[in-house]
Amino acid sequence: MSNAKQKGLIYKLGVAVTALALSAGLAAPANATDLRGNGSSAVKNLLDACIPEWSKWSSHNLAYPGGGSGAGRSGFLAGTVDLAFSDTPYSATESKPAAANFVYIPASVFPIAVFANLPGFKGTLNLSSSTVADIYAGKITKWNDPAIVADNTVVNAKTKKKTVAKLPTTAITVYYRFDRSGTSEIFTDWLSKQAPTVWTKPKSGTFTSAFPGAAVPAGTFQSGNQSDGVASGVASKPGAIGYGEVSYATERKMVVANIKNNNGEFIAPSSKAASLFANSYIPGENGVISLDYTKKVKSGYTLTGFAFGLAYTAAANKNIGTQAVVKQFMDYVVNDCATEKAASLGYAKLSGALLKLADDQIAKIK
Repeated sequence: MSNAKQKGLIYKLGVAVTALALSAGLAAPANATDLRGNGSSAVKNLLDACIPEWSKWSSHNLAYPGGGSGAGRSGFLAGTVDLAFSDTPYSATESKPAAANFVYIPASVFPIAVFANLPGFKGTLNLSSSTVADIYAGKITKWNDPAIVADNTVVNAKTKKKTVAKLPTTAITVYYRFDRSGTSEIFTDWLSKQAPTVWTKPKSGTFTSAFPGAAVPAGTFQSGNQSDGVASGVASKPGAIGYGEVSYATERKMVVANIKNNNGEFIAPSSKAASLFANSYIPGENGVISLDYTKKVKSGYTLTGFAFGLAYTAAANKNIGTQAVVKQFMDYVVNDCATEKAASLGYAKLSGALLKLADDQIAKIK
């Protein structure tokens, strides 16, 4: 957004907020509004880049601890936050605000990476979804397991010569999220769709509830709080593997796996590959969208998720001035910050029909 456009938007929003507040018999809001938010830790690295830039030109601020999607949905339901982000919508069995009182806003697309701490490993790590499922089900326990070796064996089309990546004999320590997590729900949904004979339980935001065995194995499985906790745990333990938004792995310089898609291609978790797959989304109600993880999309990265913004509508009877600032922030994240910063941080900006859907939902914030 240009400086002129920024200043024009600030001026128009300031006038509108003041006029609306006065017409409602309220005191005019202060120049700066401190918003409260919480939710998805997967999108936190993007928001950590967006919030300071937004604050510079808007004079407003947002406190966003990134306590996880479950915490975001709970806080939004309780009304203790002005907005939230969640990698998944409220479930059918979960308490939620009245449908007329809020909107979902598809705010960002991101690949979920599978990453590992493999000291001395050279080259590219390839993993098929069935191999990932076997690792997370506790069936594969060593990095030189034949299934991992097979994923990393390349056959020259002309000479038929095989090249096998040198994999360590290290034992695998599996890290998972112990908090209620949208990332875990996406990950376990992907596992159940990609490897249904191995991952026999349905998706869940609580990893231990989705685990297909009787119980998560003690010792070889470790838990971490939020995406940052999982990534830190993996970084501290040679041989460990984890999952989370890709920037948490790249900032720690860990090995990030290429995941085999439904076309048989091993694809890196990039913003471009995630965007390709996300554009095949299935629309739902009130801004909710979903993905078919079995769909074939050339060069698409299948382990992809969305971060939904959660915002109140006029029916929720929230403060008019605060709502105008929430609307401004959501518009900034989707249309400005994501365009400028998403790709460099491992996220993907919205485009086409998906962007229009997001803008239509933002317009309902009042």
